[in-house]
Amino acid sequence: MEENKLTHRAGLVQEAAEILNRYTPYAAERRVTFQTAENGWLTARLERTDGQPLAQSANPIDQKLAHLKDQTLVIRPFFLPMAKSPWEESDANDFTQVNFDYAAILGYGVTPEGTSFMKALYFLPTDALLAGQKPRPDGTWHLPLATYYVHQISLDPRKKFARFLYLVERITEALEYQYDKTGGFFSNPAAQ
Repeated sequence: MEENKLTHRAGLVQEAAEILNRYTPYAAERRVTFQTAENGWLTARLERTDGQPLAQSANPIDQKLAHLKDQTLVIRPFFLPMAKSPWEESDANDFTQVNFDYAAILGYGVTPEGTSFMKALYFLPTDALLAGQKPRPDGTWHLPLATYYVHQISLDPRKKFARFLYLVERITEALEYQYDKTGGFFSNPAAQ
């Protein structure tokens, strides 16, 4: 069963990267590309469309974004069964370290054959995910993942929500806010 768990999670994370990449061709000054990471999470690399490194840009937002390690934000996947599921997800969803810049809540269903499929993708900045929440007394975070519908990204490219067409701008605005609020990034707190 452990092997199946890893397989269904890896497949959902890969599908999430493909879905997020559907929203990337609309950038003006910056572009973003999503990939799966070796640890089973997602990453998003930010670049200027003119090829200039962020650190060499005179743009104040780029100067802040240059503090991202490797110009890459870290996206932690969370797994939300949206139907009866044979898999327990608390080991993947509970955490003690806030070391990610964004969250991807992967809502999934299960076919009668027992395979998972993506039903919904909620993509939001870490500070929005944690707003109003606090860890348990033992330091473990356990979040009510089904409450984040307002940030849902359409899985059907013909039904893109207008607010996600310029996803890279939404990401940079959220990262700028994160930097201004914390002086760094959750994935790289020593960015100062």
